[in-house]
Amino acid sequence: MKSSEKIVIIGSSVAAISAIETIREKNKNLLITVITKDKDLFYSRPLISHINLTDGQRYYRDKNFFRKNNVNLVFGEAIIVKNDSVILKNRKNIKFSKLLLAVGGKPIIPDVKGINGKNVFTLTTKVDADNIKKFCKNKKHVVVIGCGMIGIKAAEFLKCLGLDVSIVELMNRPFASVLDDKSGKIIADEIKKHTKLILNNSVSEIKENQCILKNGEKILADIVICAIGVVPNTDIAEKSGIKVNCGIAVDSQMRTSKKNVYAAGDCVESLDILKCEKRPLPIWPIAFRQGAVAGSNIIGGDARYDGSFVRNSVNVFGLPLITLGLSNEKAGEEIVNSSEKLKVYKKVIVKDGKIIGAIFIGDISRAGIFTGMIKDGIDVSNFKNEIFSENFGYIYVPKEFRSKEVLPIEI
Repeated sequence: MKSSEKIVIIGSSVAAISAIETIREKNKNLLITVITKDKDLFYSRPLISHINLTDGQRYYRDKNFFRKNNVNLVFGEAIIVKNDSVILKNRKNIKFSKLLLAVGGKPIIPDVKGINGKNVFTLTTKVDADNIKKFCKNKKHVVVIGCGMIGIKAAEFLKCLGLDVSIVELMNRPFASVLDDKSGKIIADEIKKHTKLILNNSVSEIKENQCILKNGEKILADIVICAIGVVPNTDIAEKSGIKVNCGIAVDSQMRTSKKNVYAAGDCVESLDILKCEKRPLPIWPIAFRQGAVAGSNIIGGDARYDGSFVRNSVNVFGLPLITLGLSNEKAGEEIVNSSEKLKVYKKVIVKDGKIIGAIFIGDISRAGIFTGMIKDGIDVSNFKNEIFSENFGYIYVPKEFRSKEVLPIEI
């Protein structure tokens, strides 16, 4: 890539940062411009609900990252891509030779009466967390809509602020898409020790100090948090004529349908190697890897992103939970190890000799090994009955895979 060419990145979260680092490893001089609406940079989005963390623990890059990497920072909102230019909301025009869309995801907002009230928030950014903290002063009751990863983080965050928390979940168990009935009950029982958990119900109306549920029940709510989930932010791609399916469509090199335009992170649809289909995979390590692939290819490399699978890791009021892959799939053999007394539940699902999903509650010490086995498609037929034995480890894994390190970020 010629030194006179210009790289523009829309967005400033982990996919963008990873792309910048990859580019700068190979070329110190290319002009890089980042366009972002986010005034608070480099914070870890998975940690925004951890109220007791210091800024040093919350931020994953130095505040001078852009200056040190010779990046031109433009605060503003990109509206549309036309030809070789990005048009901002203030009508400023920024030209590019190569463009990366790293615009992330956006929260799902349910169609509920009163959803636009001043007491209703989402919790996906640090600004959200700061606004909730301010609003919470002299408040007592909060309702969290949704009991998935975001909902649990929100509930813990609000409990730390001293509020009484009620969680309303449409399904019959928490984390319904990734937990089976038994593991869902373990998690539900833990949640009930700290909050009021209402299952098989939904919010039909939000008022200033209460929520009305579908069954007519009324619960106190000075604050309401929408925590149903996130979807890819495809707004700018759609306006710009870039192909969008369930996220921005990209190939294995993170190229979009528009020449010289790449996309990475939560805004794209990713290949799920276990389902063999493309779908949103809004997971931090995946966004990091995709950003690196995009950055390499923007400057003429030939990097590939070959897909991944769903991974979730969360502490549920102190009880650790990790799910991997198709953890609620019914299409395989289930191998279970559990102890109700110790609050431990471990399950792997094996199909055609390979692990396609796993759940770990309480004891997550070997989750990294299983992550690696799923990722590499290792045949476990000869040792599947030893999977939960005390001495199980890499010694069971074929030699060619033993040297492959599974980093914590991969979980």
